[in-house]
Amino acid sequence: EAMELVFDRNKAAISSIYNRALRDNPALQGKVVLQLTIQPSGEVTDVRIVSSELGDAELERKLLARIRLFRFADKDVEAITTTKPIEFFPS
Repeated sequence: EAMELVFDRNKAAISSIYNRALRDNPALQGKVVLQLTIQPSGEVTDVRIVSSELGDAELERKLLARIRLFRFADKDVEAITTTKPIEFFPS
């Protein structure tokens, strides 16, 4: 749930990256599954693409760079590694 809140807060930034890529490839769409490692401090220390239907390496690189900047709430827990699917479709 906390992860969804952070992704919702950053939705505009992710959409902006995707919309810029759409200018070069209007047919660009599909699902990306991310794997994130989040530290107790809320810092994302690892993010990688587990699978992608996009076929656009530049877009994927920019998404990973942006998600590395995400900050989650501090929690007194162990580091967590989880997956997050994101669907990209032209609006």
